[in-house]
Amino acid sequence: MRTWIAVVLLVGPAVVGCGEDDVSFADRAATTYDGSLVPGADVLRHPRAGVAGNVVDCDTWGTGSAFEGDVYDEGATAGDPEGAVRHAFSEGLWLTLPDDLAEAARAEDRVLYVAEVDGRAKVAVVVHDGAGTAGAGGGGWYVESWARCDVVELPPDFVEERGYQVWHDAEGRVVPTTELEAQAGPEHCDWQDMTFLHLAGDGRDATFARDPHRDVRDYFAEPYLAHTTLPPDAVDTGYRRDDDRMWIAPGDARVYVGEGPDDVELWPRMVEPLGCE
Repeated sequence: MRTWIAVVLLVGPAVVGCGEDDVSFADRAATTYDGSLVPGADVLRHPRAGVAGNVVDCDTWGTGSAFEGDVYDEGATAGDPEGAVRHAFSEGLWLTLPDDLAEAARAEDRVLYVAEVDGRAKVAVVVHDGAGTAGAGGGGWYVESWARCDVVELPPDFVEERGYQVWHDAEGRVVPTTELEAQAGPEHCDWQDMTFLHLAGDGRDATFARDPHRDVRDYFAEPYLAHTTLPPDAVDTGYRRDDDRMWIAPGDARVYVGEGPDDVELWPRMVEPLGCE
């Protein structure tokens, strides 16, 4: 029996490495990085992400992390740089990173790998050959820092395969998730065929859904409509996804999605916090 709890749930399918076959290494990256790979040698733009945070070329920052100790103890060390990345994937040390990386720089005891989109590094991983605890397997290679841009800046096929939708603004720029976040519902709730849309910024903070399941429809202001006409007071948001456009009703009451204006979908607004366990 499902129990409803007061938590707004807008978390798409998490991507955690689950084996050494989950990552591959392409030819040398187009990205060049002239900075030092040694922590502390340069000013860090994103301190929590270490050196990797200096490498990524983001329109909108995403996330990252860095190991700051002298002796690695957060996982298993490896015998070579690629093995360190594979260990990190298999141990689930990060979420939502592409599994196709390329070498961008190499020093005596550090290697930089990146994932690129249109020649820009959107993901960076720095591995280090250093000391490790006995529990880590002793000294060897491990991920010292990693960083990624906003998830929608990653390779489009990768993003869409993981349930996220990539929308563009009227100028063709990718809309960051800080402004628009659209993704499939979580599989553990059996909501993967629903799409949750969160709009933020400019005083806006509203959540909508495409085709809510029958047992959660009371959490929305009105029914979803698969086919309707666009009302004259709907405002074009400028957001585009393939042939679809997005309009919003006054007061952020609902959104309309489709090629329009004669046939669009009505996505209702969430009016009660929704979650599952």
